[in-house]
Amino acid sequence: MIAESAHLPAALECPAVEVVALVDPVRERIARLARRFGLAPLLAQDVSEVVGRIDAAVVATPNDTHMPIALKCIAGGVSVLIEKPLAACLDDGRAIADAGAAHGVLVAPGYVTRFRPNLRLLKALLDRNYFGRVRRFVHQFGTVGGWAPLSAYNLTRSATGGGVLMVTATHFVDRLIWFWGAPSEVSYWDDSRGGPEANCVARFRYGGDDGFEGEARYSKTFSLAGSFVIETDRGTVLLADTDDAEILFRPHDSHGVVHAVRAVGDHQDGARSPFVSQLQAFADACRKTSAFPVSVEESLRSLELVERLYSCRQPLPDDWYGAAS
Repeated sequence: MIAESAHLPAALECPAVEVVALVDPVRERIARLARRFGLAPLLAQDVSEVVGRIDAAVVATPNDTHMPIALKCIAGGVSVLIEKPLAACLDDGRAIADAGAAHGVLVAPGYVTRFRPNLRLLKALLDRNYFGRVRRFVHQFGTVGGWAPLSAYNLTRSATGGGVLMVTATHFVDRLIWFWGAPSEVSYWDDSRGGPEANCVARFRYGGDDGFEGEARYSKTFSLAGSFVIETDRGTVLLADTDDAEILFRPHDSHGVVHAVRAVGDHQDGARSPFVSQLQAFADACRKTSAFPVSVEESLRSLELVERLYSCRQPLPDDWYGAAS
């Protein structure tokens, strides 16, 4: 589903990429995909059939298949862009990272929101302390039903590695590591009864008494407007969770005033889909003209944080949504 809706359209838009093969166990599915996009690629039911005939591969499959597919590619010298998360568990992620290092093959974790211009700008401004000292943050995202992959793998915890935390929240977990590193303390609640959780709330603490804290909440049963709010000693930063949202800043000392914060001269890049930007960066890294912006080490730290949250799981109260609202 993500290949059809995002990765393949991005590949057709990216001048650095030629689509030469589509791989899926269900041959009729990729034949239909090829017809829809007017392509005549090699159609294969296992990646081993195309290794040796391709330079690189986008692995956009259920989480628990990332490792075996990636290892086949890496052993054949094929660079891989792996749709988030890197793997269904930390051990599998480490196996991918170790194989890439041993064979000298590029492994690129596919955290596509890193390629949003608004988030790149926010990261640069936070690094400069532009908005003041961070005191607290909140992130949320929720949909009724949510993503419906073709394989229904997200209904099985062993296939996903978790529920809404692993499937939806992993983008923000990656950004959390990118912005501020690993938190010093965490707390976590979800509604899992042994299967994939549909709702979860996580809390984070950075530093000691003079540090800052944050909360994140995610749902597959309630609609939660995707948004990121950061309170600082100078004001409040707001960013909707979309590709093209503007960063807004409300200073404490200017009541009734909201500043829209924009980068100068980034119009061309801002018009490009983050999936195209990600694929172009992958192609550049394959050619060794630049490093891929998301490192394997960061993706392992993200998996480590997810497992750390699951390890301290507490039952989510039934009224969590009312309290969150």
